[in-house]
Amino acid sequence: MTSWLIDAILVGALLITSWRTGSMYKELKRLRSEESGFRQALEDADASINRAANAVVLLKSEGVRTLRALEERACEAQELVERLDVLLDSYEQRRTASVTAATILHDNDAISRFASVPTAIR
Repeated sequence: MTSWLIDAILVGALLITSWRTGSMYKELKRLRSEESGFRQALEDADASINRAANAVVLLKSEGVRTLRALEERACEAQELVERLDVLLDSYEQRRTASVTAATILHDNDAISRFASVPTAIR
């Protein structure tokens, strides 16, 4: 009878071990399928990081080109400003000279008009 009791305990332990082994096998199978999902997610993340890095490099080179073009345009604008300053200065000098000459001519006309008035009265 003792052997029946020991045999029953051993059969019960075998059943529990078999059940637990089956459940662990299912869990390992699920983990392997999740691992392939994780692997795919990591590969996708790596590809997107590489695309982002390439975009950053492209943006940097575009930014450098844009900066150089802006620098050239700023130099051209500075040269134009300097030329305009020279032109405006020469225009102002000519205008001032013509206004001064016109004032002198106008004063001479006034003198001659006044000079001719007394002769007309006489």
